[in-house]
Amino acid sequence: MLDVELLQRLPYSDQLLDLVRRCEKWLPGSLTGRAVLVGTAVGVAVYLVTKKRYKLPPGPRGWPLLGNLLEFRNATIFEKLIEWQTKYGPVITVNMGPLRAVTLNRIDVVLEALVKRQADFAGRPQSYSTDLFSDGGRSIALGHYSPTWKLHRKLATKALKHYMTGNQLEGGIERSLTQGIQLMKEKKGPFNPHDIISLIVFNIINNICYNETCDVNDKYFKDMISISDTFTNEVGNGFLEDVIPPLRLFPTGKMRRMLKLADKFDGYLRERLNKHKQTQSKGTTRDFCDALLEAQDEAREEEDPDLMSQLSDRHILRTLADILGAGLDTSRLTLLWTLLYLAMHPDIQDKVHEEVDKALGPRHFPKVSDRSNLPFIEAVLYESMRIATVVPLGLPHMSLCDTHVGGFEVPKGTLVMINHHALHHDPEQWRDPEVFKPERFLDQTGKMAAKPEGWLPFSAGRRVCLGESVAKPELHLLLAGIMRHLKVSLPPGTKLNFEQRGGSFQSIPNEYEITVEARI
Repeated sequence: MLDVELLQRLPYSDQLLDLVRRCEKWLPGSLTGRAVLVGTAVGVAVYLVTKKRYKLPPGPRGWPLLGNLLEFRNATIFEKLIEWQTKYGPVITVNMGPLRAVTLNRIDVVLEALVKRQADFAGRPQSYSTDLFSDGGRSIALGHYSPTWKLHRKLATKALKHYMTGNQLEGGIERSLTQGIQLMKEKKGPFNPHDIISLIVFNIINNICYNETCDVNDKYFKDMISISDTFTNEVGNGFLEDVIPPLRLFPTGKMRRMLKLADKFDGYLRERLNKHKQTQSKGTTRDFCDALLEAQDEAREEEDPDLMSQLSDRHILRTLADILGAGLDTSRLTLLWTLLYLAMHPDIQDKVHEEVDKALGPRHFPKVSDRSNLPFIEAVLYESMRIATVVPLGLPHMSLCDTHVGGFEVPKGTLVMINHHALHHDPEQWRDPEVFKPERFLDQTGKMAAKPEGWLPFSAGRRVCLGESVAKPELHLLLAGIMRHLKVSLPPGTKLNFEQRGGSFQSIPNEYEITVEARI
């Protein structure tokens, strides 16, 4: 007989009794069959009672299995989130297939998560694709928050600070600018600045990593830029393999192409790492690669197996890939957007020319010490990074514990996305957010004002961009150097297409042409 008295003591008893009675006629009349039925009902009840319920942020319902993926077919994720914000508020739950994500779309909730509760949100989600492209999480950018991650970030920060001392940054920038500006001056008529700007930035980053510079026709340079361009153009809204597991057995064409390119990219880095091992001289640190190898040697000399396991060649390779890849893309895209906006606004460019001529006098290239005398150029860069946020959703975070943000609960292990594009175009934070207006970053005396709270291109908290300390002075001096030598203009009759490429992954300007006029 069905133990009705037992079931009536359980939560949801009415629903369970109804379910059991409906199923009874389908089970054998044996005692065993009834025991299985009652045991199943008890198990369901226990699950319902013990399962923790969270006050999750609101969001669109989506479809079974697919979640909200179909709604991102004709729009970027960050644009769709801005649209949904009017209905659901600044903290929104979306479902990327079977993956639940909490998205933050206003500066107050972003700072609550990344600054006030930075330890809670310091993780990185370990998806199928990030695991592949980070060699099992050995990357600083994509790796999980762990002792190994802390060690490599500390080593990388120390090495980058070493590069910032003395005249290393200034020397690298001057050499790279001399080459790039000469190439632009040789152009007759309109040209696409993509390759030359890419060369200028690549040589600075490559010099940091390997103490090498390239010519515009070098195969290594052309291949690395081609790989980077393909990644930024094709990654878009991510990989279907992350949300549809069966596809991992039969990868999409995009995944196969990206893995092939990643192998080629790593091959170039591995070749240079091996060359550095053969030519390394104790006590002489030529570059970032040497600094990492020295840390590896110290661990070996101390015979510390635990430390050695965290400083394998695979770890070093991923750290080099982070510095080279991330530093290249964000800086060159920022410069390409900035040149476009200056060509579109000759009145702003005139102010830039006036400031750089006054600050440098007869000198052709700026020094780090000139930065305080070039506030308007810095404001131009800040405005460019705001209006054309090159990494609209940043890199995803993951909650390391049960926590909360914006009055809602966030369970441990939740994917968390920061909508930097929304922060930088919020009309409550920025007057006329779609207007290019560098003056918004200056005070009444024309100096740089305190950084606006809503300006966050480098993120914040424990996952703040590793290269921020290099990127800011690098971009500042590069733009000042280019403007010292050149006036840039759009060819007559140019019709610009501002529908960016790169999907939700990066903001890439559509190809455009400029003409240049030598100033000195």
